[in-house]
Amino acid sequence: MKLLFIVNPSAGNGNAGKEWPEIEKEIESNFPEHECVLTERPGHATELARNGALKGFDTIVSCGGDGTLNEVINGVAGSEIRVALIPLGTGSDFGKSIGIRSIQDALKVLKSGRTEKVDLANVTFDETGTSRTFINILEIGFGAEVMKYVNSHRKAGKNSFLIGVLSVLMKLKRFRVKFELDKLQEMDTIEVIVANGKYFGGGMLASPGSIISDGNLDVHILKPVSKLTTLLRLKNLMNGTYIEKNFSYEFRGKAFHFLGKGNLVEMDGEVVGNTPISISLFEKGVNFVVP
Repeated sequence: MKLLFIVNPSAGNGNAGKEWPEIEKEIESNFPEHECVLTERPGHATELARNGALKGFDTIVSCGGDGTLNEVINGVAGSEIRVALIPLGTGSDFGKSIGIRSIQDALKVLKSGRTEKVDLANVTFDETGTSRTFINILEIGFGAEVMKYVNSHRKAGKNSFLIGVLSVLMKLKRFRVKFELDKLQEMDTIEVIVANGKYFGGGMLASPGSIISDGNLDVHILKPVSKLTTLLRLKNLMNGTYIEKNFSYEFRGKAFHFLGKGNLVEMDGEVVGNTPISISLFEKGVNFVVP
């Protein structure tokens, strides 16, 4: 097994780079045929993953957070190359969906070498014609604004998410979402979640019913309420009970077109653009190493 470890030293507020020398010692003792490369800029992991596939590596290991994994996926989606992860980010939420919550979990899974064909989702930004793939979760609105804050205030550390929520909440405005599933539908909301995985925001159970290989995407559109009620309902978003409490509109399908203009979009923890967007399921789009 020939492995390429793509390491984002900036992940986890820089802790990934500090921890990597010790992690690499374990890798060297368990995986003799391997190579490690460090990312140097946004988008670099995509280039490294694509080049790694061309060089004959059969497994690409994403070592960072969900953003690093997203870049790796965008480098090899649709190929037969295997993808694995070592969770070193502040969130690393996709790992939670498949049962990888620690470095030791990841190394154990990597040794076993079991793989599963996992679904992805392709997103096209209508105004630019560009496209991108995600593996975990996409958000429109409130959550995307929070991630924009978090990613620009990384020095706040673990508190950046909570501070971001409160900051965005203070200026929160509902918006009219228009989207096509089987027919055109419209409703007011503050947040749209399109989920393949279960978790986002560092362990929040955003989509408890999602399965990464079931051939469907789950869409949760939060019903708009006052700022105070939104704050009080955050605990329901964190544990996934907002769905059973009927705090959201629920949809499931393989393709969606969100028509409203100018609403911020994030996927896998990174802000990537604005609506309108078209989303389509990419069934069994990646060969993932799983427990």
